[in-house]
Amino acid sequence: MDILWTPDFYGRCDFGVNLNRDFAREMIEAKVSNEKQIMMNDVANGKLKELGKTWLNPYQFHENSCFLSQIYLGENGVWLATDRQNIESLLVESKLEKAIEYSSHNVDRPAQAYTLMVLFGTWVEYADAFKEA
Repeated sequence: MDILWTPDFYGRCDFGVNLNRDFAREMIEAKVSNEKQIMMNDVANGKLKELGKTWLNPYQFHENSCFLSQIYLGENGVWLATDRQNIESLLVESKLEKAIEYSSHNVDRPAQAYTLMVLFGTWVEYADAFKEA
């Protein structure tokens, strides 16, 4: 089994995620309805509730695809996101093998980093069901 994502710690709490490019391309090519994106956010909302968080609908997807472009916690601008350049590199035929990078923003507490990683892992875990639902 391939490793699909790995965290990359920058300091005390800020971190990044390296996502397998083949998996990312598969997700961006899988088109889904807005209703399915809402269903995936409902799964994330359940995880947030388990973690004692009240912010809802943290996932933002690239257009009508399964590709997760950002996780937003709403705690003074806490998020984990990839950038337009990474997304565009997935939309064109490319021989690149470099992982898709996500970076955190405004992560000040270990609990915030943990929550973002749980949500990222949840998206990866449910990805196949999400794109086939």
